[in-house]
Parts: sequence; structure tokens; C-alpha cells
Amino acid sequence: AGEIKCGYVIPLTGAMAAFGAAGNWQTDWFNKNVWKDGIICGDGKKYKITCLVRDSQSDSNRSAQVASDLILNDKVSLIGASSSAANVIPVRDTAEALECPGVHYDVPGDAWAEGKTNEGDLKWNWCAWWVGKDLVENFVKMWELVPNNKVVGGLWVNDADGMVFANALPGLFDELGYRLIDPGRFEVGTEDFSAIISEFKKEGVELVCGMANPPEWTNYVKQCSQQSFRAPIVTCAKAMLFTSAVEALGDLGDGVTVEAWFHPAYPYVSTVTGMSAQQYCDAFEEDTGQQWTQPICFIGCYELWTDVLQRTKDPMDKLSIVEAIKGTNIIAAGGPVDWTINPEPRFGFYNFCSKPLAGGQWVKGQGKWKYDMELVASVTDPTIPVTAEMKPVQYPS
Repeated sequence: AGEIKCGYVIPLTGAMAAFGAAGNWQTDWFNKNVWKDGIICGDGKKYKITCLVRDSQSDSNRSAQVASDLILNDKVSLIGASSSAANVIPVRDTAEALECPGVHYDVPGDAWAEGKTNEGDLKWNWCAWWVGKDLVENFVKMWELVPNNKVVGGLWVNDADGMVFANALPGLFDELGYRLIDPGRFEVGTEDFSAIISEFKKEGVELVCGMANPPEWTNYVKQCSQQSFRAPIVTCAKAMLFTSAVEALGDLGDGVTVEAWFHPAYPYVSTVTGMSAQQYCDAFEEDTGQQWTQPICFIGCYELWTDVLQRTKDPMDKLSIVEAIKGTNIIAAGGPVDWTINPEPRFGFYNFCSKPLAGGQWVKGQGKWKYDMELVASVTDPTIPVTAEMKPVQYPS
């Protein structure tokens, strides 16, 4: 009956390129396996689906600009973004201003809801991701498994993601009986962390909780080694999600922990494609020759676009698409997405569904890869299994 275009904004280049590493593979996989003959939408007619992927270049201003181009010039019917608040929020806000339906992944609920706390503040866009409290509970669960003095060093970058941590974590740490040593935000691209490391040593920090981009984190870890700072527990959000970033640490990555919002052992089977987390990871490794990576989870955007359009009574009418989004209740690769209850019942965030996550630990690889990730804590959904015991960081002797 025609063509429906979806736009997808991710960082393919720049400091956050590791988040976009699976983006082109996801488009290819859906083109080959789901969309090749078109899909039948809610009006009973078959449509060709075209996904236009655009590079945000890891720049929030450019995210907004390419979103605007996709909506105004390419005339996409649905837009999506993933790869952190810094990338997604500008796309969402552009889509709201231009009245384009959007379905997104990877904005923590705390950041999604900032300044959008009333019903009707968001009319066109929805998101599924984890919430800061669930992240902290997984972090703390991991930390409880290794003896420590409960003195945490906060190492948080001065960007949208770092501010989520700086705003949400101090109060939570306090409640849980942890003493926070906070040297303040460090700038994106910082190379010298010696003053921060000295402060951590002086204060007796045994737990480091980071939120950084991979290049900054690599600098920090190597300088810790030079200055003989050896915290038994090191957890870094964002930077340590990726094997490429762990490998950049050489032999200093064994035992580092991170949030695990996706893993081959995740128990979910997609109601849209019938694929399990393990099957998606295997397909990615087979097709690309690269190790599986957590952003494979963002295939959820493609699953959601497909499900929404299959239920849209008039795919040429954006209000009809919005009605279909409101009725979404599926299992995606990374877990359930239910937007039928608004606001989200656990936290009261509008146009949002909280996503389960676990705690992951990098260990020396047992097979073809230098490092493997094990799940060592699972707090938000008991069906996500623990695959190994937590251990302290294994510093080279």
C-alpha cells in the first residue's frame, strides 16, 4: 500500500561510537528477517518499511539537527533513538516540537522525567529503560558480595549522564550507609586524574563508582595503576559496557563491574521475532565476527516499531500511530515493554516503562575473547539468572 519510513539516531562516530556499534547490523537483520516482504499494518494492508539510520556523531546538538532533518525532509512516520540521555533527549524534544511519534531506548527514567512530571508534558514520545534506583540496587548487591569499608569514590563526568548520577546517587548512598567521597564532576576528555586519585587514597576509598566515557576511563585506570591505587571494587557505568573498552585496559580489566542491561543469559524471548537474547548475540557474532555487545539490546526499537505499526489502524495518520504506541505491551529482547499503564506504576514517570537490569562483571575470557561478562547480581527481575560469583578486582601482581 506504500512505504513507511522510520528514522533512527545513534552515535556511529565520536566518543560514544561503541553505543552505535550494532546499529547497522540491527537494520540489516530486520531488513533480511522481518521487513523483507513488507509488513501488514493494522489496516490490513501491506507496507514497505524503510529504516533511515543517522549518525549523531556523539554530539547532542547534532542529535537534534538530524532528528529535525529526518522529520521535515525525509518525512519519517516514526522516529527512535538510543545510546544515553545525551543522545536521546534532543531527539525526543525535537520530535515533540515537530509532533512526530517516537519510540526510544536507553534514557534512564530519572533523566526522561526531568522537567516532564505532568500528564501531557509528553504527547508524542515514549521510552523504555532502567531507573537509577534499580541500577544502584544492583551495584550495592554486587558490593555486598566483597568485603569493603563502605567508602565510595564518585567519579562522574560533567555531561547529561554524569549529572543523572550526581543528582540521584548521593542520597541513595546515604540511605544505604555508604560514605561518599565526591571530588566534583570532571570534564569530558579529561586526561589527568592524579588529584582525584590522591583524594581517593587519602580518604581510604575501597569502592569506586564511575560514570565516564571509555577514553576518560582508560586514562583513569592506567593512572591508578601508576599511583598504586587498588580499590577492591571498581564499578563504572557506561564506559565498561563494552568489550572494546575493557580490552583497552590491557590486563587491568579482570573483575571490573558494570550495569548489565543486556546479556546472552537474559531470559526474554521477543514476541515480535521469536528470538532469544542468546540467539540475537549469536547472530551478531556470526554476522560481524565481533563479540556480542550490550547495545544489541537496542534492537528493541526495531521490535517496537514493528509491533506498533502492525497495530496502527491508519499508518498514514500520526495520531493513529500514537494510539498504537499507547497500547504497546510486548516482550522485547531486553525485557517487557508495557506502555498501557501511564504513568509507569513503580516510579510515576509518564510515557515510560522501567526495564529490568542486572550487575555484570568482566572476567578473563574462557573462549575466543579476551574478556567475558558474567552476571553476578540480579535484583530487578528474579528470572534474570546469576551466572557466576562476584570477586574483587584481580590486579596483576
